[in-house]
Amino acid sequence: METIQLTQNIAQDITVISNQFIDRYMARADGEFVKIYLLILRHSREGLPVATERIADILQLTQKDVLRAVHYWEKEGLLSFTQPGQESSSGQEVPSDTPAMAPEKHTHSASELSEYIKGSGLDQLIFMAETYIGHPLSVQELNSICYISDELRFSPELLEYLVEYCSERGKKQIRYMEKVAINWYQQGIDTVAKAAEQTAAYTRNVFSVMKAFGISGRNPGKSEVEYIKHWNSMGFESDIIIEACNRTLITTHQASFPYANRILEDWKKAGVHNLSDVSTIDREYQARIHAKNQEAEEGQRRSPSNSFHNFDQRTYDYDELAARLSSKKRR
Repeated sequence: METIQLTQNIAQDITVISNQFIDRYMARADGEFVKIYLLILRHSREGLPVATERIADILQLTQKDVLRAVHYWEKEGLLSFTQPGQESSSGQEVPSDTPAMAPEKHTHSASELSEYIKGSGLDQLIFMAETYIGHPLSVQELNSICYISDELRFSPELLEYLVEYCSERGKKQIRYMEKVAINWYQQGIDTVAKAAEQTAAYTRNVFSVMKAFGISGRNPGKSEVEYIKHWNSMGFESDIIIEACNRTLITTHQASFPYANRILEDWKKAGVHNLSDVSTIDREYQARIHAKNQEAEEGQRRSPSNSFHNFDQRTYDYDELAARLSSKKRR
């Protein structure tokens, strides 16, 4: 039998990879995907940039090849990735095309999970999560809870806040909660206070505006969030902001944040504080329009004859014309 001897000549400059990756993930992954993952791992452990363009240059691949691999490993739960300008789960924009490594997720059997949960004190939190979600957690879902608690090092209080936060947004899938948890981990959000501060700044009026504009299936973009934050800073309550969105749709037939912003800017200048003030402005506007229309009608009545009659009227001798016509007929 042939054997392989590994020469250990780079012990001082190594990238450590777990047996879990080798045993569970590597065998079923495409060879190029494995190389790309290892390169991301090697650079991220040294704090070096991990841009897709750089990976493509090193491995002599296209960026599309790299992105396919990155998305594959993202689905496997080994890393997270956000494109330029795209909103992450928490609404924070990631500035570059850079995969960010998350702690490796270890999968446990049902018996191992049972022992782990007993020793970790997660029983109460799991009961709460099952109450929110509406069904007992599967082995896969329990693995996600344990991953957030163990690898991401969420305290029971922070994990509880995560479950409540996602559930209140209508996102009751454990997989979604895991993605949000990874995002918080990468931002250094490790307490309930930090999470509450971050989510409060993001969520105020964001989801109600997106709903009013009929936008679903995606998070708002950076510019859209900035508009909403600006409207919040004006001191407007949600009902006024939603009214501006509704009027925007009626007028423009599209979700135009700049148009809604003009409405709200005008209302701010007019001293609007509530919907009653908006109704007052509407009545004053209609009164001005009515007055202008009346003034225009009065002006038309006072004006000279219209242009159709602005020429010298000819006078005709109809008896003479009739005689001429009769004479021509006789000829």
